[in-house]
Amino acid sequence: MEVNEQKRQKFMENASKRVNNVMHNIQILEPMARSNTYDFTRNDVEEMFAAMQETLDNTKAEFIRKLEGSAKSERKAFSFGQSKVVNALENKFVDSVETIVNSANAVSENLNENVSEVNNIEEVAGNIENITE
Repeated sequence: MEVNEQKRQKFMENASKRVNNVMHNIQILEPMARSNTYDFTRNDVEEMFAAMQETLDNTKAEFIRKLEGSAKSERKAFSFGQSKVVNALENKFVDSVETIVNSANAVSENLNENVSEVNNIEEVAGNIENITE
């Protein structure tokens, strides 16, 4: 593919400005991590960076598609709760809760069986006590 030097120069100027803007916008997130003003979870951090990484990967793929002459991809916006990472973590959380509930139910059933056995033993003990009096 032959490169038009005028278009390449325009690309280099605009790309430099835009990449620097993106880098600046990412860098201004960093002080939020050190501030007492904000509270966040590991899931929040994973979700933010997964969204940024996905956008970065999609944008890179768009440049590769252009070089290869392929079709354009769709744009996406970030919103908490919409990323694949969060959905995967939520699914793991739900699975973990279900496992805990199932375990609690099993323990409860065993406890009920043990209480019934204790009641039977107490009844037998009471009967033995009545017989021996």
